[in-house]
Amino acid sequence: MASMKPVSVLLVDDDEDDYILTRDIFADIPKSENYKLSWVNNYEEAINAMLKSHYDIYLVDYRLGKYTGLDLLHEAIKSNVDEPIIILTGKGDAKVDEDALETGAADYLVKDQISPYAIERSIRYALKHKRALKALRESENKFRIIFERSKEPFLIMDSLGGIRDVNHAGLKLLGYGKEELLELNGTQLFYNRKQAIDFSDALDRNGAINDFQTELISRDHEIKKVSISAFLQIDQHATEELYYCIIHDISGRLEAEKTAVTTEKAAVTARVAKSLANEITNPLSNINLSLDQLNLELNSEDNEAVKLYLDILKANTERISLLISDFVNATQIVELTAEPRALTVMLNESLDLLQSQFEKQGVQVHQQQQDENIFINADYERIVNAFSNILSNSLEAGATEINVNVLKEGNYAVIELHDNGHGISDENKSHVFEPFFTTKSRGTGLGLTDVQKTVINHKGKINFTSKEGAGTVFTLKLPLSTQSLNWDV
Repeated sequence: MASMKPVSVLLVDDDEDDYILTRDIFADIPKSENYKLSWVNNYEEAINAMLKSHYDIYLVDYRLGKYTGLDLLHEAIKSNVDEPIIILTGKGDAKVDEDALETGAADYLVKDQISPYAIERSIRYALKHKRALKALRESENKFRIIFERSKEPFLIMDSLGGIRDVNHAGLKLLGYGKEELLELNGTQLFYNRKQAIDFSDALDRNGAINDFQTELISRDHEIKKVSISAFLQIDQHATEELYYCIIHDISGRLEAEKTAVTTEKAAVTARVAKSLANEITNPLSNINLSLDQLNLELNSEDNEAVKLYLDILKANTERISLLISDFVNATQIVELTAEPRALTVMLNESLDLLQSQFEKQGVQVHQQQQDENIFINADYERIVNAFSNILSNSLEAGATEINVNVLKEGNYAVIELHDNGHGISDENKSHVFEPFFTTKSRGTGLGLTDVQKTVINHKGKINFTSKEGAGTVFTLKLPLSTQSLNWDV
């Protein structure tokens, strides 16, 4: 078994007699072979040895000619010397001892009271503390690498909500610069301040929290649906509690789940609609045939009143047939005739179709497009009809101003249709895309159902925000065609 390498100790003292005394003390240490003592008598040789890490630990006398042991300690700390330094002081130098520890000395020993036991114990604890600090530093470095390189947003806050640090992914999610974010309080990031309090209370109570679902608000006032996993940690100096928060952006996941539910609901509705239509269409056809036959058999001169009622019955059965046809068309998934189309052209056609109504109601329409060369793979007629349906809803909502914004976002074209109409009440928001739901005195309530179906069939996304009395924003995201993507190359 290989013997353990002795601990190399350098004594820095300008008095040779003190070196001889120290050497004798080391000789009396139990297992003195575990230590190897060397000596230099001046500042320059000492700092040179420290900078080259020639020794495991240093014993430095406070008095070094024109320098002091504290001067040497300061220089070593400034030069990132990693090995521990023990200061040797005279009796009654309490202020020096205090200054030494504050500066970074591992320990101090009063020269008149040095014994083999005291010096061995001081060296052993100093080296143990050094190893602990090294392990902590390595752990902190590993954490820093993970923190900085993590693709998940990572936020560190104190117990009062002060933001202490944030990684690049966190800045990207929230849209802030680092200095700007560090000036905020963490509670300001929560869309709902009560949830900020609930989050903090749960973390204080349990010490950790998993998948706390909430909404954060970005610098641009965009609401981010997130899930936060966090743990509470007391810092290494035991002076404060820090919250380490890993943030998961679940907006996409929730949107995908919502789309899946919507698609399944649409499929169920389509099956029910088709079955119901067949059940209603057959008796309606028989009624229509019977009405036609009755009309033929009645004498028009003697039965004008009866014929009038028959005509009313005929007109209403035809209206029922038309409603059923509209319902089936609105719920069935149809084959698209999709090809690259310029988004501007389709939007302009939708606006042209409603131009007379805009003029009649005095509606101002403002268009803003980031790029003229935006193409999507679209069924021309269905996309034009989808835009027209949303714009018609703005008209019926009493809008006097409509803003149409088009931009690119990743591989999607984003179309925002913003009106200043009377908005949608909270109780009606969950019903907006439901078949036959309408707040109008006339209308089938199938317009927005058809819009949603068209967008989903184009592998796109649609959502809206609305505030009663303050207008509505419909946002459509439709995949860019390869033609549009090639413009960016």
